[in-house]
Amino acid sequence: MMIYLLKANVLLAVFYGFYRLFFTGDTFFGWRRAVLLLLMAAAVVLPLADIGWWMESHQATANLQEVYREVMLPTVTVTGEGARFPWLRLFSSLYIIGVAVLLGRIAWQLASIVRLLRTTPEGATMQGEPLWGEVSLHYLSDATCPFSFFRWIFVNPKAQTEEQLQEIMIHERTHVEQWHSLDILLTELLTAFCWMNPFVWLLRREVRLNLEFLADERVVAAGSERKAYQYHLLGLAYGKNVATISNNFNVLPLKLRIKMMNKKRTNSWLRAKYLLLVPVVGVALVACNLDKKSAEPATAEEQAAQSDSAAGKPVMVPVVVDDTPAQDEGQAAESVVEGKVFDVVEQMPAFPGGMEKLMSFLQNNVKYPKQALEKGTQGRVIVQFVVEKNGTISETKVVKSVDALLDNEALRVVKMMPKWQPGKQNGEAVRVKYTIPVSFRLQ
Repeated sequence: MMIYLLKANVLLAVFYGFYRLFFTGDTFFGWRRAVLLLLMAAAVVLPLADIGWWMESHQATANLQEVYREVMLPTVTVTGEGARFPWLRLFSSLYIIGVAVLLGRIAWQLASIVRLLRTTPEGATMQGEPLWGEVSLHYLSDATCPFSFFRWIFVNPKAQTEEQLQEIMIHERTHVEQWHSLDILLTELLTAFCWMNPFVWLLRREVRLNLEFLADERVVAAGSERKAYQYHLLGLAYGKNVATISNNFNVLPLKLRIKMMNKKRTNSWLRAKYLLLVPVVGVALVACNLDKKSAEPATAEEQAAQSDSAAGKPVMVPVVVDDTPAQDEGQAAESVVEGKVFDVVEQMPAFPGGMEKLMSFLQNNVKYPKQALEKGTQGRVIVQFVVEKNGTISETKVVKSVDALLDNEALRVVKMMPKWQPGKQNGEAVRVKYTIPVSFRLQ
């Protein structure tokens, strides 16, 4: 989970920079809305996408994966109980509290809108005009700024002139007809779950501003005098807002809205720059899969362990280490010999039940030896074993030793493992070498 959140938040930061660099200066507000929604959706979905099989089939991306694993991936360690301050647990608690507070804030704002729906009169006519299509109009009696939320518009007709009321209705009707409340609600939820990332707040601001640009553009196009409308906005700048999840008529900053209304329309041929989305999203997808490899599920296990290693809990993560030269897939396919041990096969061995069960098994069994804690012994032990054709573990040995205490603990846990799902080459079960590095560290 932590690795997913890290990737999503990094993508949000990168995508925000991309949006600001290429799109904030034009007047293609509808296109910009689509870009913002696409980039936020991509930040949520791309970390979940797995194209390791495709990357493995292309030598360039396969080499890039190997470089990433060697240089970028953090070392997974086993720590003794009480060996360090539980920073991860503290961070997780703060994150969860922040999410809960922001989700509660959204719920409170929704409740405020529902309360207004029940307490404000609904009008069938306004200033002698019929109800605006299927839009439900509700009359406010105080100084609350006009706003809309999905199919409801809230306005105080007595506080506005007929011309101003017309502008408000066009503005809010645009929000209603184009379902702008859905953008805002989705953005608020994304902000709640990524609240520690400052770039998600900046993206939230861009989404709200662009929706106002769309509504302002509709008002001006409908024939309203531009300067009079801008003065009207200034007059409502300090009105009270009911909730930030609604489309408020006076959303700040007004300076940017006025500047955009006065801006010359962007030449239509510049829409071609939106094609840049394709390579940017493609590169982001590849980057999210640099730590994945279809033939070696251990890399995914390593990722999972980073999120599962609660403070003070020991974690051991299996990864494939190339201590001996790996065979080429073509060579392996041609030499399925009885008793042969493979380094890499088409379908690598897998722990029964998947990554979650493996992590649970390791967390419940790996212990930092007490004597090693007292002696202050630490280091990286590498254990090698073979997954037999029937899934049993054999030929366990330490290929990199640190201390007998740590070596024996790593061997003990490996020998305790239940039968694995065997590896396969050309559909046939084969013997596969597997290597587990375990870093014991005192902090």
